[in-house]
Amino acid sequence: MAQFPSDILFDIFSRLPIKSLFRFKCVSPLWSNIIDDPCLAYMHLTRCVQEPKILLLDHHHTPDVTFTEAGVFLKANVNLVPKFANSKAYFLEGCCNGLLCFTKRCDDCVLVLFNPLRQEVLALPPSTSSPPLGKRKYGLGFDCLTNKYKIVSVFFREGGYENPDYNLGAQVYTLGTSSWRTISKGPPFPLIGKPIFACGALHWLVNSHDALKDKIVSFDVGKEEFGLISLPKIWVGHLFDLGANLAVVDLSSDTHIEIWVMKEYEKKEWIKEYKININAPMGMPNNSLIEVIGLWGLGEILLKYNESLFSYNLRTSELRYIQIPGLSNDTEVLCHIGNLLSISRF
Repeated sequence: MAQFPSDILFDIFSRLPIKSLFRFKCVSPLWSNIIDDPCLAYMHLTRCVQEPKILLLDHHHTPDVTFTEAGVFLKANVNLVPKFANSKAYFLEGCCNGLLCFTKRCDDCVLVLFNPLRQEVLALPPSTSSPPLGKRKYGLGFDCLTNKYKIVSVFFREGGYENPDYNLGAQVYTLGTSSWRTISKGPPFPLIGKPIFACGALHWLVNSHDALKDKIVSFDVGKEEFGLISLPKIWVGHLFDLGANLAVVDLSSDTHIEIWVMKEYEKKEWIKEYKININAPMGMPNNSLIEVIGLWGLGEILLKYNESLFSYNLRTSELRYIQIPGLSNDTEVLCHIGNLLSISRF
């Protein structure tokens, strides 16, 4: 088997489960090098069908980075003290293809990339722009044409708060390079919340007056251009990724939530896809604190409310409670797929 040409091994490995690949690393130096090669990581994302698992991000200030697995649950400690001696807490800015991007809570110029699967942390170069007014907004995305991960930083320039045109600036960092690049045009409106990466673009809700509440700001990661997308005429709770499609949840009803999905991204058309009953006996409240996390397992949608997780089965329409000991209101929950990429090589 070790005599097989490298291209054949790449093809075979790109279709195997991650657990198997990690076991194969000890077979030979050649196999280990192939499994650690970034090219295999990119191939694996598109060829190997992974069942999303539940990733729990623990923000307690314990002095280590851990990544443990128990069935469908993964747990990662995001306090990065071993790598950054002066750090106490980090804020999750976004995620893409199993990679997580964090900023330091007390200094959002300090940016790190985290691969929970490999337990690797990479400190990224600080932005070269002058100190912005207010907190920066970041987004992590992937350019499938170049196989490059990019991070965009959005900020108010001086006078941006008072300027009716907002005067927003933006910079882009490409993983593997040494510096940030300023792009010619920032977003048209301020951003709110964490971005959602889907269909090659990052997406934020607009942080502005009521007339703009029906808009999404998008950022094409490949073209490095901002744009606007119209929302359906609903009471929008938040955006999320539903099986690689952009989705939005309508929380206007007291008895159910509705999920709208943009299945044909180029047409920018929304379809009301699911209606989930939130009445008793599940005990889910009739308010906007319900968070739809995303698609996980074999055809289920994960929902969170305070310290409780629920799963909605798309086939049976059954809503069930998921018991996770130690889950707190501060625990961030993600639907996670593993990424073979070794970010320590960059």
